[in-house]
Amino acid sequence: MGFGAGHVIDMMNRMKQNRSQMPSKRTQFNENNKQGDLSTDKDSRQLNFKTVSEQELDEIKKDIQMQAKAERKKDLKLVAVLFAVGLILMIGIWIWLS
Repeated sequence: MGFGAGHVIDMMNRMKQNRSQMPSKRTQFNENNKQGDLSTDKDSRQLNFKTVSEQELDEIKKDIQMQAKAERKKDLKLVAVLFAVGLILMIGIWIWLS
């Protein structure tokens, strides 16, 4: 005689499926499987970073800081306008209800 609607059997099946998905069981994580590596050349994996002089680096930093400052000003203006509109709406609704 079964209990319920098969919840226990469903739970056992899910646990079995989860165990089969463990990293140690999947073939892509086995040591012998090298298909995951697309390239065997180690030089192709190294990153090449650009080098810049100190003056150029300072200019880049200043540009980024200026852009951030301008964006902060724009955001502050937007918040101030939205606050003013919300305040005007609240006062208008308060007057209308009175």
